[in-house]
Amino acid sequence: MGQGSSRTADPPSPEELALRLTNILAEKCFSPFELRCFKQTFKSLAEDQSGGVRYWPENTLVKFLELPDALGAGAVVYHLCSYIGAFPFPSHAPAVLTADALLRIVCFMTGRYLKVLHSGKEAWIRELWRACAVFEPEASTGTAKETDSAEESKGVAIPTSGSQGETAKAPTTLNTDQKEVGDDDEELAFHAFEIIDALEIYKQAEKFNIQRGLMPSEIFLKLVQLLLLLAPLGRAESVSLYTTQLHGRRLEGLQAASKCILASFGEEQNSGIKYKSFDAVVTNTLPHLFDSFDPLFEHFLFPKDLDVHKSKASAPENATPSSPCEASDAMATSQEEAVQISTPEPLLPVQGDVLDLNLLSQLSFIFSDKSIFHRLRPLYLGHDHGYSMGSLEKSVFKWRAPSILLVSGTILSPTTKQSHARAFLDELPHRRLSSSVNYAPNLESAAPSTESPFRDTQRIIYGAYIPVPWEATNKSTFGTDKTTLFQLSPVHDVFPASSAHQDYTYFNKPPSLYSGLGFGSPLATYSSMTASQHSLIGDEYVPLGSVSLHIDDALEFGVFTHVTSTVGSFQPSKLPASARAGNGADWQDRFEIDAIEVWGVGDANIAEEQRRAWLWETKEAERRKTVNLQKGDIDAERELLKMAGLMKDESRSGGSMG
Repeated sequence: MGQGSSRTADPPSPEELALRLTNILAEKCFSPFELRCFKQTFKSLAEDQSGGVRYWPENTLVKFLELPDALGAGAVVYHLCSYIGAFPFPSHAPAVLTADALLRIVCFMTGRYLKVLHSGKEAWIRELWRACAVFEPEASTGTAKETDSAEESKGVAIPTSGSQGETAKAPTTLNTDQKEVGDDDEELAFHAFEIIDALEIYKQAEKFNIQRGLMPSEIFLKLVQLLLLLAPLGRAESVSLYTTQLHGRRLEGLQAASKCILASFGEEQNSGIKYKSFDAVVTNTLPHLFDSFDPLFEHFLFPKDLDVHKSKASAPENATPSSPCEASDAMATSQEEAVQISTPEPLLPVQGDVLDLNLLSQLSFIFSDKSIFHRLRPLYLGHDHGYSMGSLEKSVFKWRAPSILLVSGTILSPTTKQSHARAFLDELPHRRLSSSVNYAPNLESAAPSTESPFRDTQRIIYGAYIPVPWEATNKSTFGTDKTTLFQLSPVHDVFPASSAHQDYTYFNKPPSLYSGLGFGSPLATYSSMTASQHSLIGDEYVPLGSVSLHIDDALEFGVFTHVTSTVGSFQPSKLPASARAGNGADWQDRFEIDAIEVWGVGDANIAEEQRRAWLWETKEAERRKTVNLQKGDIDAERELLKMAGLMKDESRSGGSMG
């Protein structure tokens, strides 16, 4: 009857949908200048594949990013990129690194996707874990496939391109009760299909059963070592700036720091890391672990010959800005300034007995301010200034900005015969908890009378971030809810401030009731304690908070306490319980201090302000010493000297009532 037969349009192919997403990301997340730089960079290094497809092989990506061979992390980064490049179809991984795939990779690794895909940081952490994870096949896939997968997953070597395909094709369609990751709208892929108007295809797409996945420990270690090395990387900086000193000692330090981070995941470190543990540890203790991916992959977006350390004086006045974003983009200002700055200060002005470049990078995973690499100044180094509270006070009290305290030591034997150590242990409450550090098996029971079997030779490192200037605490503690306790070795952990109590920091010089310095414990005085408090802790015991660090007034011994049955000034650990050597949620580390340091966080202006304060104080002390007591009111001058601390006040020593 003249009517043509109607046909239903075929659904778009995965390649068409991926291209649609790439075009949206290119338009919304990059400036025209950035896209031009990206295209030029890709074209200059691309190779031809059969069929006319241009792509980057692994060695090209690794060489372009200047990833050092010594760490063996190049294959890990390429494997990660081959997964991200297949987004939003993970079952198509490993992706060939074409221009479109690389643009998606750059968009995600620099965080620009947040302009379009409004998912939280947790969704990106999940994608990073998936990119490195190995998945067990479903039971229904057949014995042959299970055998093949088992052969491929033996050991912890990086999968080759062939085994990557098997790893990436592990996702299967899941029932709702199988999914551990939450609702669909929390997924990056959900939002990607939403903006390309293809949610129906997303609902039918394969999903990962993350309960069957595991990130191999060796892959994670290689990745963390690279991230530690690149943590100070700034925008437009060359990676080679941080790889020139990869000698044996630096490599050993990177390996040691990465193992402390791996230890945070507990028992799983022997084989791999499950997503639940990965999410908990990264979210709570390593919130900035992956921040250096941003400046690393931004190298695609500006000319390769950009000199970030070019001085302002050497730049022509009419020079064209070499920022990757021009005029309309907010990035232009920051990168134009980066081009014009002079050579920055060193990452660390001196190396301390505790703090080195590796621990500095580890600290940067906790704190968001990247300028920590150029702003730390040694205020107090125990071996240089002397181990006394007077030296510590003189060194840090004039610093009018935040500071970081670091203390390292070795675990004390509970049966030590050393008199000073014994006196310190006797001052602690009788409730003794196990240490968080493992002892050698069976040695303790075999030789209880000797000291060496109880002492673990592994170094422990605790620290605290103090956001306010230091002060003496005669009546009240100091600090804010930004005060943070942390541990760097042998386990990486963070203990943020709690709102339940505000006993953040104290500094009590002798003859205070409980002299010393610390964090998280109540400031006890005879006048402030009630009768019930006296009976609870006893006059002879140092009161310790549920999560607290206490250092004695000789700066010789310390104790870190972690008890979850009560609420204190700092939050308890959120690590898997298995990360604490089988001791569960509660532990106490009693240790002998081998080094203690305080580092100021501030720029040159703050440092100059402190120098002037020290100079004024020195001159004032000299002036007071020259007071002529032969003239004027001698009694008044003696009172002045007592107030200045230059003469002992005998009336404060106590006495009988007359």
